[in-house]
Amino acid sequence: MGQPTTMRPAQGTDVAREEWNAFMATFTRENRGAHGELEVLGLDVGRYVPVENRPFDGIAADVKDGEDIVWIMFGQDAEDRLTHGVHQVTAVRVRPPVGASGAAVEVDAKDGTRTLLELSRPEAYELPPASDDRGTHK
Repeated sequence: MGQPTTMRPAQGTDVAREEWNAFMATFTRENRGAHGELEVLGLDVGRYVPVENRPFDGIAADVKDGEDIVWIMFGQDAEDRLTHGVHQVTAVRVRPPVGASGAAVEVDAKDGTRTLLELSRPEAYELPPASDDRGTHK
């Protein structure tokens, strides 16, 4: 039985694994504060939407030691923070903003799960400047 196909495809550009960190740093800088939705689709979870209309705080990859984990963060305050991890990532794709829609990132995992981050246009929302250690602003 194949993977369900109800998720809208990102129809974007593949990001090479060796470029994940640089891409995600730039993507975060350009889109931080946009509101986003996170949609997860897989045989084990069906269709799951853990985040709707929350401020995007960043995306990062942990590729050391072959871990291949992508972390997607929402909210800035500790009490508002939500972090979603995708483990054993096999592919990352990006779709640039189209029309009134913001950028999107699709993350595929080894188990067949697909995670789609869809954002609004960042100029529609505003967050305070990011900080290096959640105490010192850049």
